[in-house]
Amino acid sequence: MHHLAIVADVGGTNTRVAVSRNGEVLPDSIQKYPNAEHKSLEDILITYQKSHSAGPFDQAAVAIAGPVRDGAGRLTNLDWTIDCKALSGATGAQDAHVLNDLQAQAHAIGSIAPSNMETLKEGPDAGPVAAHLVVGIGTGFNSAVAYHTPSGRIVPPAESGHATLPVSTGDQFAFSEYARERFGHAAIEDALSGRGLGHCHDWHCHRAGQPIGASSATIFQAASEGDATAKAAINLFCGFLGTVLGDLALTTLPFGGIYLVGGMSRAITPWLDQTGFAEAWQDKGRFGPFLDQFPIRLVTDDYAALTGCASFLEEFRQTH
Repeated sequence: MHHLAIVADVGGTNTRVAVSRNGEVLPDSIQKYPNAEHKSLEDILITYQKSHSAGPFDQAAVAIAGPVRDGAGRLTNLDWTIDCKALSGATGAQDAHVLNDLQAQAHAIGSIAPSNMETLKEGPDAGPVAAHLVVGIGTGFNSAVAYHTPSGRIVPPAESGHATLPVSTGDQFAFSEYARERFGHAAIEDALSGRGLGHCHDWHCHRAGQPIGASSATIFQAASEGDATAKAAINLFCGFLGTVLGDLALTTLPFGGIYLVGGMSRAITPWLDQTGFAEAWQDKGRFGPFLDQFPIRLVTDDYAALTGCASFLEEFRQTH
């Protein structure tokens, strides 16, 4: 018997909606909607159902770019509030769930095609119950760790991008002081995000008495053309990435691997071998070699959050 669900991935700019059947997203059902053209997620879901004949739905799940508590969440960069009751009302599904987008990404691991994965750092094979860590770098920064238990996969929510930025070098400390003075708090995503690369560049320009405000795209282009300041900004970004990933690895012990997702993760990957990323990653004293146990992979699937919602719903249905 087929079990149908409606799933959605709500970002700050666009929302993707799809139908899943028995835990698998139907590729032909995926549709993207600009948020600016709709007043709410419920409006998008109702519009979607009018143009697709699938249903009725047994379940519904949405992944949102913002914190979630007790089945309700508010998007960080959009004035939308989403809860399970409203989700059920818009879809007719009695079993409804709201997840943080990184939680959804973590639930997708294991269901993503190998062609949508790129290994950045090799590591030993791990058992089926090994934890894995998903780190999202895009408009902001966040992470989620998945634990595998006899009762199913557990992925606690987090807002790690707003934790204090760790520093271990003189340049990192100087940047953190600059960020603290500029923003009131030096958070991880002030360095590790799309605008974070801009902030890294701003700091170098500020020290040199040059204008600030370059976009990440401009910085990448300038670096590819040999611009020293742009290269220095990317190196600072990659050093912070190594430091933060190493800290998260030691905190969560993801022997199943670290998975990078998001637009900035993809953009920065070609630069990792040209920077101090590896040195920062292993700069953990006597525990530096211990980090060799954690492989690092890049996820290139644009629809991984939808896959994660579908996987979560199927596992929930089978265990409850």
